Amino acid sequence: MAEDQILRLIPWFFAGIGLLFASIGIAMAKKEMRGRRWHEVEGRIVGHDSHWSSDSDGDRTLMHTATIEYRLAGVTKQIPDSLSTNHPKPVGSIMRVRYNPDDPQDVMVWAPLRSGCFIGLFVGLGSLFALIGTVWIVVAGAH
Repeated sequence: MAEDQILRLIPWFFAGIGLLFASIGIAMAKKEMRGRRWHEVEGRIVGHDSHWSSDSDGDRTLMHTATIEYRLAGVTKQIPDSLSTNHPKPVGSIMRVRYNPDDPQDVMVWAPLRSGCFIGLFVGLGSLFALIGTVWIVVAGAH
């Protein structure tokens, strides 16, 4: 492949990767916000599921996933939190639990934008890469 062909592909790569990351970020945000119109009940942390997690260097960290108990239609139920942490909230802490009124089995721990920074990075950097790639394509096409 000639060097000029490679240089012509780079802006398309930037734009494509940028759109992919921005799309992933938007999908994550939509999933995170799906419960904003659902009904809410109070939940309490009743325990933690603890497990060891290893990073790529082999360092191990004790992670905790809260077990949350809530009552819905007179029935007590439990769900695991969607986030594990190495600094768990104490047992008895109140958590917001939301459920879909059309499908009460569809339940989530409500912590809006708990992953907001991560989502913002995906959308922001993805959009930046897409913009750089698009401008590069337009400028290169004008010459």
